[in-house]
Amino acid sequence: MKRLLLTVAVLFAAIAPAHAEVFVWKDPTYNISVTFPDNWMQQAPLDDDERLQILAPQGLDHAACRLYVTNDGRFADAPPKANMEVSNFVFDGSQIQREVFARPDTNMVKLATYTTNAKLGRAAAVAAEVDFQKSWAGNSYPMHALVLASQYHGQHIIMSCETLASSWLQWDSVMKGIFKSVDMPSAWSIEPNSFYRRFQDDGGVILMQNRDSNAATVR
Repeated sequence: MKRLLLTVAVLFAAIAPAHAEVFVWKDPTYNISVTFPDNWMQQAPLDDDERLQILAPQGLDHAACRLYVTNDGRFADAPPKANMEVSNFVFDGSQIQREVFARPDTNMVKLATYTTNAKLGRAAAVAAEVDFQKSWAGNSYPMHALVLASQYHGQHIIMSCETLASSWLQWDSVMKGIFKSVDMPSAWSIEPNSFYRRFQDDGGVILMQNRDSNAATVR
């Protein structure tokens, strides 16, 4: 009987779904966090504005994600309801192409799709799919990328995930999961006019009745 129970336990353990291990990275300057599979490898940044670059295990299909942040101070005082409009203005289709082309390993950048009303963490963002050629180790590779970009409270934020163009569909769910994991401190209070303690919270309001303050009523 014990042998039978042990066999059943081993069988259930074998068919139980595996839980992937993840790594939570947090930027020390901007406090933006990104969660990704812990077998992905962090790479040295390509330039000063690149805060994070992660590469799939063994560089399979050239799958990678990158986060760029620049504190340029633009539109820092725009109200939260204008976040989408500001992001649309800063990151039109042409600007998205320029941002990708600015990387030292890309050329022949083409915008495939462009949409607004997207989201990156707590920030309203534009979303674009981009095709380009990546130069690596003396060879050129056709790539496809999803780019989310936001101008959020004075911060110029771009995140992209990419693979070989022929392999994108195989990585689509993983990439979108990484995008959805992005979080950051809220730039504005969740209350429409910030939050102040209501004087009624103390349970009563004392109203003085005369200048000598020797009479009062509690409501």
